[in-house]
Amino acid sequence: MLHPEIPEEGRIREQRPGEAEDGLSPRIAALAEEEGIVMRRAKLTPYTIHAQAVTEYAKSFDKAGEFHHAAYKAFWEDGLNLGDFDVLKEIAIGVGLDWEDILPKLESREYDRLIQDQFDEAMRLGVTGVPGFLIDDRFWFTGAQPIEMFRLAAKKALEIREPEQNTGLGIGIEAGEG
Repeated sequence: MLHPEIPEEGRIREQRPGEAEDGLSPRIAALAEEEGIVMRRAKLTPYTIHAQAVTEYAKSFDKAGEFHHAAYKAFWEDGLNLGDFDVLKEIAIGVGLDWEDILPKLESREYDRLIQDQFDEAMRLGVTGVPGFLIDDRFWFTGAQPIEMFRLAAKKALEIREPEQNTGLGIGIEAGEG
């Protein structure tokens, strides 16, 4: 759950010190440019529980990744309000989900307990930002990170899990393999 304190209508986002006009810090802007992704901070911080509920619904149809990518584009590239049912409807239909099946689930708040439990678990683990990443139940970090952070966390997890496999040549690579 992103910002559980946000009301259902969302909240106007105030520019933070050090952010550019697009609402990004220089570090985040550089990471986005390096990865070739568009990021523009929306003027409204949306209420995200409904978008997360649609993501949970989409998992049942192996469409969570598609929905997530479409929601990312809608928010970061197009500046749309992910708390708006009309926006969610367009995204859901666009990835092949049945909005007429989703809507009653959103209205009844069917996924709220699951989302709250996920949030509580993240808090228990000490996750304080988004995105949050947990590697092998041992290493966690938050925020936009360079790919090297993921490689390092995976390597350390494998070294702990399988110390005899650590050849110093890289993650899971044995001498002579290739």
